[in-house]
Amino acid sequence: MDLGPLEERVLETLWRSPHGLSVREVRSGLGEGLAYTTVMTTLDRLYKKGLVHRKRDGRAFVYIAALERHELEATMTTGLVNGMLAGGPGA
Repeated sequence: MDLGPLEERVLETLWRSPHGLSVREVRSGLGEGLAYTTVMTTLDRLYKKGLVHRKRDGRAFVYIAALERHELEATMTTGLVNGMLAGGPGA
C-alpha cells in the first residue's frame, strides 16, 4: 500500500491526537496552506484504505488513526517483501 506525502502528513497529525480530530483540526495541524476540501478528500481516501476510522460528531466527522505508526510500518514492509517475493515491483 503506497501513501502519498500528504497522506503521511495527515497520519502524523492524527497520531499526535489519540482522541481524534475533525477535518478543520487536521487542516490546522498541517498549516493553513491547504484547502479544507483537499484535507477532507485526503481523509476520505485514508478512510477508504482502512487507515483511519471516523465517527459522526454533529454534521462533521472525527477521524482517528486505525493503526499505530509501528503497525502501519510493519504492514507496509510486509507488503513490500511479499511483492518482491512474488516478482512484483522492486524484484
